Amino acid sequence: MMVLPAEITCADDRRFALREANPGDMLDLIEAAGSAASSAAWMRYALMICSVSAIDGKPVMMPTTKEAVRELGRRVGNGGMDALSRVHYPDDEPDNTQSGSELDTAKN
Repeated sequence: MMVLPAEITCADDRRFALREANPGDMLDLIEAAGSAASSAAWMRYALMICSVSAIDGKPVMMPTTKEAVRELGRRVGNGGMDALSRVHYPDDEPDNTQSGSELDTAKN
């Protein structure tokens, strides 16, 4: 089982406090995802976003709708997602190239 650090700092010096998802959080996320819950890529990305509990010391609520997940994702931004992916998936090597199917998945 992976344990997340309590806080990370991304390249633009924003600080993210992190929380581990519990079973209730996962069920809420699956419900919020609706039909997107069947997409492993969407769920993986959303789980990283939903692990943020504060940005620069300001609390962030656990998103309860797909739109709330998107909005938090916008607040986290690309630099934040890079930092989150390093702590959530430390064994994944960074790859700056994406195949067409990966791009299609990201667009959906």
